[in-house]
Amino acid sequence: MNIIDIYGFADQLICAGCTGNCDENDCAPGARRTTSDLVAQFDRLLAAAGIPGTVSFYQATPENLERHQEVKQLLSVADLTPAIVLNGKLLFLGGFSPEGLVEEVRRRV
Repeated sequence: MNIIDIYGFADQLICAGCTGNCDENDCAPGARRTTSDLVAQFDRLLAAAGIPGTVSFYQATPENLERHQEVKQLLSVADLTPAIVLNGKLLFLGGFSPEGLVEEVRRRV
């Protein structure tokens, strides 16, 4: 069973459809979605792909960041949420595509 922990801010609008180098002005129309929507979509896609795993979302509060020291350290330097951890190892920082993340998890497990 794979464990995927995502640290971020549920209502934060993040890029879901660009290469990750965009800002509010040049992000593709409709590509910015809330973190909670993206996490829910990722969870559904992961199950549909038949990849065994549990997805947990944690608000990036000081208390929750204590769960993973590397994430805590990196997020203390800059806002790189969401931070995605796969089986205890940091996988990504910043915006993500749910579809792309499913493929990356498939590749790494």
